[in-house]
Amino acid sequence: MRRIKFQFQRLNILQGALILLICGLFFGVLCANVFRGSFETQLRDYQLTVFTDIYKNDVDYSGLFRYILVRNLKEFLLFWLLSITILGVPYMALKVGIFGFYTGFFISAVTMQYGMKGLLLILVYEFPHGLIYLPVGIISLLKGYELCRKIYHDNRSHLIGLFRIIKPYLFLILLLALALLLGSFLEAYAGSFLLKKVIYLFL
Repeated sequence: MRRIKFQFQRLNILQGALILLICGLFFGVLCANVFRGSFETQLRDYQLTVFTDIYKNDVDYSGLFRYILVRNLKEFLLFWLLSITILGVPYMALKVGIFGFYTGFFISAVTMQYGMKGLLLILVYEFPHGLIYLPVGIISLLKGYELCRKIYHDNRSHLIGLFRIIKPYLFLILLLALALLLGSFLEAYAGSFLLKKVIYLFL
C-alpha cells in the first residue's frame, strides 16, 4: 500500500490528471452500457420533445449567451477560489474524474442510440467552443495546481506571502476569463446555430 502511495506521489499533474480522466471515461462507458435500458426511453422522449423544440422554434441567442457566460464564470471563479485553499487539489482531481465520467457516458449513450450518426451530434455539440474550453481547462488545471502547491508547500509567510504568490497569476486569470467570454459567445451563437441545422437528422 505504501509503495502504491509513493508511486502516486511521484506522478506529475498531467500524469495524475490523465489517469483520473481515463478512469472516469472507463466508468462512464461502463455505466452507459450497464444502465442502457433505463435511459433509452428517456433519450427517445428527449429526441421527440427537446430536439423538436430546437428545430422548430427560434433561438434566443442573447439570452442563451448570458446563461452560458454566467454558468462558465461561476465555475471558473469557484475553481480559482478553491485553488488558493487546501481543497484546491482534491477539487481539481474530482473535476477531472467527473469530466471523464460524463464524457464517457455521453459518447457511449449517444452512439448506442444513434450509431455512427451520433458522432456528428457529439461533434456539433462540442464545436467550435470546445476549441476554446479545452485549452482554458488544461491551462487552469496546470496553473491552479501550481498555485495551490506554492501556497501550501512553499509558502511560509502566510497572508503577506499569499498575496505575493497570487499576484503573478492575476493577468493569466484575466486572459482565461476573456477566453471564456469568447467561448461562451461561440457556444451560444455558432454552436447553437450549427446544432439547429443538423438536429433534423435526428427527428
